Amino acid sequence: MAGLLEVKDVITYPAITEDEDASIAMVTKCMRMPGLGSVVITKGDKPVGIVTDRDIVINVIMKNRNPDAVKAKEIMSSPLVTIEADASLMGACKLLSEKGIRRLLVIDDGELRGIVTLRNILTREPLHVRKYLF
Repeated sequence: MAGLLEVKDVITYPAITEDEDASIAMVTKCMRMPGLGSVVITKGDKPVGIVTDRDIVINVIMKNRNPDAVKAKEIMSSPLVTIEADASLMGACKLLSEKGIRRLLVIDDGELRGIVTLRNILTREPLHVRKYLF
């Protein structure tokens, strides 16, 4: 049952980040990894927004904008919606539903630990991005 699992059991980690001044072309390079559809945007190493593949399609591609000229901060979703690592999956589902979103940033001891997505919850499996990076 979903209520028995906690967010930390199914998160995608580490969270992939880019600076708010990074171009969308750079952000999309991060999304080449299988299953990765978002990048956390930071300002001074603090998360301030998120750019999803959908954001790129709607705000860059469909508007015929040059991905090298658009900065992440121009299209990122903000403010961020976060959840604690020890929260229940039921709590995560409720928050996703209430906010009408597909991803939550996972915070543990005030630090960004990863992201929990609808896919993580439905499959009940974490995605270890490290296997694609190293």
